[in-house]
Amino acid sequence: MIDAMKTSLRCLGVLVGIVVAVLAFNPTVGSAATVTVTVGNGGLRFTPSSVTIHPGDTVRWTWSADHHSSTSGTPGVPNGLWDSGILNQGATFTHTFNTVGSFPYYCTPHWECCGMTGMVTVNNSPSVTTNPATLIASFSAKLNGSLNPHGLTTTFHFEYGLTTSYGATTPPQNRSGNTRQNVGANISGLTASTTYHFRIVASNADGTSFGADRTFTTLTATGPPVVTTTLATNVTSSSATLNGLLDPHGLTTAVYFQWGTTTSYGSTTPMKSQSGNTYRNIASNIGGLTTGTTYHFRIVATNNAGTRMGGDRTFTTP
Repeated sequence: MIDAMKTSLRCLGVLVGIVVAVLAFNPTVGSAATVTVTVGNGGLRFTPSSVTIHPGDTVRWTWSADHHSSTSGTPGVPNGLWDSGILNQGATFTHTFNTVGSFPYYCTPHWECCGMTGMVTVNNSPSVTTNPATLIASFSAKLNGSLNPHGLTTTFHFEYGLTTSYGATTPPQNRSGNTRQNVGANISGLTASTTYHFRIVASNADGTSFGADRTFTTLTATGPPVVTTTLATNVTSSSATLNGLLDPHGLTTAVYFQWGTTTSYGSTTPMKSQSGNTYRNIASNIGGLTTGTTYHFRIVATNNAGTRMGGDRTFTTP
């Protein structure tokens, strides 16, 4: 019995070693995508006729007309990688691409008469998404995006400007790895009350990718303060640090925190004076807390244009 158990444990150890080795040579990539190609689309064509995807992604062909196929290979010479067969309007067919390369395909009834062909290119060019801008002030903002380098050293930047021609770029930054990462860049020197366009751009050895265009509008030159309550830190059984973000919005602004065991608060931190048009971190230390108690808090700011209160947050003393 003991010898059998030892043998089982040795087999388990070998199996674990194999799994680890497989994972080491096949690193996990970001979430796979599905790209749709329309078959027919009002004519004898695939739309789009050429797509670029990444290993693990899937192409879904959707039929909008009758009597077409998606057949891998060069026209008239199928290579057996996939073949939908001849299908009619409303049908769908999918194929997942796990290796890098160029994969031509064609419609068996219509390649010769009408040149109905397509191409799928699979490479490790970066995947990018343009995300909403944050920290939008009168003359500055933070541009955001996400990026998957797909295992290659990748350089990215943001383009921005008054139109989709952009005209300005942020300094280049580098990323690597096989997972999707959030990235950003701060910009300044903007004009108040103005709409800007921006997008993320990333390049590696396999190509360049462009995120979709997004817009944001800067604040007026002066106005009510802008505040956000952020997480408490340095929480002990009797003290904590309350945190928030503040843009004084061009006017001298008094800022403080309200705190207490309910959303009625009841206590406040000393006021601090701030000015300018950029976001800054505001922090205040509080003491005399009770062990094992949940506290509520929020940031409050006032200037000549009005008063703004951040959202309520909580923390619990240990």
